[in-house]
Amino acid sequence: MNNETEITIRRGKSYADRLRDYKVEVDGVVVATVRAGQSATVPVTAGRHTLTIRIDWCSSEKLQFDAKSGEHTDFECGSSLTGARILLAIVYIFRPHQWLWLRRAA
Repeated sequence: MNNETEITIRRGKSYADRLRDYKVEVDGVVVATVRAGQSATVPVTAGRHTLTIRIDWCSSEKLQFDAKSGEHTDFECGSSLTGARILLAIVYIFRPHQWLWLRRAA
C-alpha cells in the first residue's frame, strides 16, 4: 500500500512580495518555492505534518494538517499586506509570523 500523498500550495497575486518566492516548509524542511500567481505540488507521507510559508525572517503561522494516504490536499497562501494594510508594513515587522497567511483551501 502506498503511504504517500500530495499537497498543493497556491499563491495568490498581490503587490507585496510579488517579485519574491515564498519557501514552502513541511516539518521544518524547505520542500518547494512558489511564485506569485503560481502553485507548487509536493509529495508527503501520510500522517500529521506542519506546514509553513516563509520569506526571509517572516512567515505564516504554522499550520498542522493530517495527510491521508492517497488523498490530495490543497492550501492557499499570500501576503497579509494587501490593500490599505500595506501602509502598516512597519507593524508586521514586529509580527513576523503574521506577515504571510496560510489556510486550507475550501
